[in-house]
Amino acid sequence: MARKLVLLTYNIKPGVDLKEYEEFTRTVDYPVFRQNPGIQSYANFVVRRNVRGEEWFKHFDLLFVDDFEAFHADGRLHFGDPVILEHAAEWRRRWGRDEATGWRTPVNILYADEIWG
Repeated sequence: MARKLVLLTYNIKPGVDLKEYEEFTRTVDYPVFRQNPGIQSYANFVVRRNVRGEEWFKHFDLLFVDDFEAFHADGRLHFGDPVILEHAAEWRRRWGRDEATGWRTPVNILYADEIWG
């Protein structure tokens, strides 16, 4: 059966210690997303090196979900799950913006169907 992928692309705040962010991902981010039964699989990646070409983002998350409409939750995203939504707001505050400089990362979200066969 073809899987349904939600791809999130983004950057983290400039100057953040990557080891600190990776520890946060392992100990906080993974458990929060993985507790939702509609998420089949969740993984977080960091681009280490561009081999050919360059993307605007250095970080991306892969979420395999049961259903796009349920994930979309009438625009609230993340299945409308209050645990994930609270976590996402804290993530944006801590990693996704810099009040001193006004920097904010865009977070792009794409839905993709696997070509299965």
